[in-house]
Amino acid sequence: MSSNGGPTVAVKLFIDKEKKRVLFAESDKDFVDILFSFLTLPLGTIVRLFNKQSQIGCLDELYRSVESLGEDHFQTKECKAMLLRPVNAAALHCDRLRVKVDDADLTAIYVCFYYGSCSERYFSTVRGIRCRCGTTLSLLLEKLRMGFFSKGGSKFIITDDLHVAPSSTSLMFSLMDKLGLHEQLNIKEEVLHLNSNKMIGLLRRALLSKHPLTGLYFNAAITPNGVSSSQLPHNLFAPQAIEAEPKFKPITIKLVQKKDNSSVLYAEVKQDLVDLLFGLLCIPVGSIMKTYSRLSPNRCLDNLYKSVNGAG
Repeated sequence: MSSNGGPTVAVKLFIDKEKKRVLFAESDKDFVDILFSFLTLPLGTIVRLFNKQSQIGCLDELYRSVESLGEDHFQTKECKAMLLRPVNAAALHCDRLRVKVDDADLTAIYVCFYYGSCSERYFSTVRGIRCRCGTTLSLLLEKLRMGFFSKGGSKFIITDDLHVAPSSTSLMFSLMDKLGLHEQLNIKEEVLHLNSNKMIGLLRRALLSKHPLTGLYFNAAITPNGVSSSQLPHNLFAPQAIEAEPKFKPITIKLVQKKDNSSVLYAEVKQDLVDLLFGLLCIPVGSIMKTYSRLSPNRCLDNLYKSVNGAG
């Protein structure tokens, strides 16, 4: 338990005392499961966790737009709630993590109040949605029990840029040799116990710095000069074969530009583009990695994805 009473997860850091850097970390599955859970987080959840200061492209402003729009601009008030607190598809797994990064309860499943007799059998993660029979989805189902991401009993090595691999003595020596550390007397070992706030801080560093573990241990400030704002891929659609039929209909927008330098002042758009933009808040980090190979310029989350995918 941490000093604030919340649960913690242990991780052993191997630190280069002379150069003040974390060489790598060793942990059991509890810490690694939390790292892997970063990939399941919808982009909108990351924006919310960082209080709309995520620096992921323009997503902070997009999230603020959803917040500021009245409920009459959405199909239902529940639609707005879904965008501000998007569902994590791995919520049942994340609910069993030793330390939770997202404090929202997204494992709740609501069904029709007359579930036993209603023939529609609809369900939702948002309470209060109207069932086709006329009543509301307000009956909470019992939570299912799901497993974790990695196997129990395993030890892992995590590099400073978040490559994850099974622990072994040969790997440790290989990393120390790669880092140019030939005098083991300079290595300090220290076990940290990280609570939810620390893990959220590590997630932020994974997005905005190249050395998140070093920054976490030495409490280094993340300065604007040290990072560049993350950008979503320029092409939002996955590449398609030339002979394939387009999977998406063209979206028409009307741009208003300055005559002198052609810079865009604003755009007039229809619902289709707004739905597409708002939908970005619901895309998980891992889906961005799978389709476009990167999310942040430092590639730490990319390394996590490669570790899961067996290419790290």
